[in-house]
Amino acid sequence: MTSAAWSALGFALVLAGLLVLARLRPGRGGLTSPQWMLLLGAVGMLAGLAVDARVGGLDTLASLCAGPRDLAGMVALHLSQLPLAHIGMVGGGLVVVPLMPRLKRGCRRQLCAQLGQNLVCSGWMVAGMGAGSLLFLELAGWAGAVGDPAAVLAGMFAGMVWGMVASVTLVQALLRLSLGARSNAGRGT
Repeated sequence: MTSAAWSALGFALVLAGLLVLARLRPGRGGLTSPQWMLLLGAVGMLAGLAVDARVGGLDTLASLCAGPRDLAGMVALHLSQLPLAHIGMVGGGLVVVPLMPRLKRGCRRQLCAQLGQNLVCSGWMVAGMGAGSLLFLELAGWAGAVGDPAAVLAGMFAGMVWGMVASVTLVQALLRLSLGARSNAGRGT
């Protein structure tokens, strides 16, 4: 597979994740809090990645290609080799907390930029980046393209988006459980 093919696959998975995210949290005029977090987190990640790449160049990305085969090891490798990319992603996502009330007039505490929820989501996104890299490295092995930094980058971006999807899905499930418990308590059951 060529670098362009890896990029296309990553783009397709990012787009699919964005569509799922839009379905999970439909916007009522404008972007939702998770969409803003993802957008600003991606911008922060790209800025950090640009600095990380300058320090280690493509060697940093190539070292990821020969990295561990377990999620904890891959996340640790990501954090050690691309620290500014991860700091940028989390920092960009945290900008949403003070920004959302200004962007959306109806933004209140529920399902809107809460610091704790944002940090948990960032954790899911970091885990997703590691998982996406592992998945794409496995695919690269099957395609005989191990060592292609485009595969790692595509996996990182796709994983970041699907980490966000997992986080939003979990938060919504917990809210449904909480609201269901409250309505049952209100009925006296």
